[in-house]
Amino acid sequence: MLTTFKIRIILHLLAIIVVVFAGVFLWQEYPNYFLAIVFAGILAILLASLYALITATNKKLANFLLSIQYDDYEAHYSAAAGEPAQQELSSAFNLITDKFRDIRQEKEAQYQYLQAIVENVDTGLICFNEQEETILMNKGIQQLLHKSYFPNLESVKKYNEALYDALREVAPGEKKLAKLVVNNQILQLSIRKTILKIQDEALHLYALQNIHTELERQEVESWQKLIRILTHEILNSITPVVSLAEMANERMHGPSLSDPEALDDIKQSIEAIQRRSNGLLHFTEAYRQMARIPTPRFEQVDPAQLLERVLLLLSRQIQDAKVQVDKHYPVNPLTALLDPNLMEQVFINLVKNGLEAVEAAPTPRLTVSIAKDASGLIEISIADNGPGIPEDVLPQIFIPFFTTKKEGSGIGLSLSRQIVHLHKGHIFAASRPEGGSVFTVQL
Repeated sequence: MLTTFKIRIILHLLAIIVVVFAGVFLWQEYPNYFLAIVFAGILAILLASLYALITATNKKLANFLLSIQYDDYEAHYSAAAGEPAQQELSSAFNLITDKFRDIRQEKEAQYQYLQAIVENVDTGLICFNEQEETILMNKGIQQLLHKSYFPNLESVKKYNEALYDALREVAPGEKKLAKLVVNNQILQLSIRKTILKIQDEALHLYALQNIHTELERQEVESWQKLIRILTHEILNSITPVVSLAEMANERMHGPSLSDPEALDDIKQSIEAIQRRSNGLLHFTEAYRQMARIPTPRFEQVDPAQLLERVLLLLSRQIQDAKVQVDKHYPVNPLTALLDPNLMEQVFINLVKNGLEAVEAAPTPRLTVSIAKDASGLIEISIADNGPGIPEDVLPQIFIPFFTTKKEGSGIGLSLSRQIVHLHKGHIFAASRPEGGSVFTVQL
């Protein structure tokens, strides 16, 4: 069935044709200027009506197309009044705009949903277009790199060249590891690249995840297993030796041995065995402590109070070494859930290391600081103005048994890291640009 608009167009065209043919016919039969003027007027009225009908429709259609062009789907076309053709057209336009509005609302909801997922995932995401301009950078990567925004890929190079090289070198679908230092914290990043094709444009999406904590945890677990095995094996071997040495030493003083020279040789040998065996026992026992850390008993504690206790405990050493201690505590006290006895041991180790580091400094100084970072973690830092930690030594200082000190056992920092990990925290060290080193505990 023809629509009202089409019928009206056809009727207008038929009327125009009839008027034209009638006027021509009558002019040929009865030439009369008055009659010609009448027919010309009727024709003008019909053409004006047709023009008005088409113009009104075109105007409404143009407005509708402009609304679509500018994504304006709030316009409403009245279908209650006016010509029947206009009513029909308005109804059709309203149906289309309602459909577009529903599609836009659905897309907006999907966008908000995906945006919420992207912003709340722990993995850092950053995306560049073909011109290497940043079009996406979520909160995860902002917190990971402590950087609010990168305008383009080139700006990453100014921030950290190692990260820039890793982003450049990683291939699509490949994982690449990159190690960098951000805010005096070592990051082991796993970087994965994906290329997305959207509207004939290739978007380069990078996913960055810090695996440093996981690597540390696996490393600690491996060392704990090794220590338990070593402890078991060494104790099984040394204990009988010690017992035998003690027994021989006792018999050596008995009346059964009469040769003074032989007795003296046996005595010296047994005493040497005893001394060495006891030394190995003490050595083994020291390392066994690393695998037998007691379960933490957590309570809300002000870290400043713990540091004050440690500084009081070591006050004699601090005074003898003439070390100046600068304290930077927050105005409003902070509290953390921790085991005060275990964490006190950590701070003792760190302060002692600081005191040893500043022994040769002209004006020895320790700086003790407590602050809360942007993510809400409490950071306790102990810095010194000593010679600093050599770059090649820095990655190894938390490894069990590793030490650069002649009298050191190599378990202090490793034990401290295990304690901090039991508190679900992190501990890291760095050399300061102005000289010296800083150890930071995050809880």
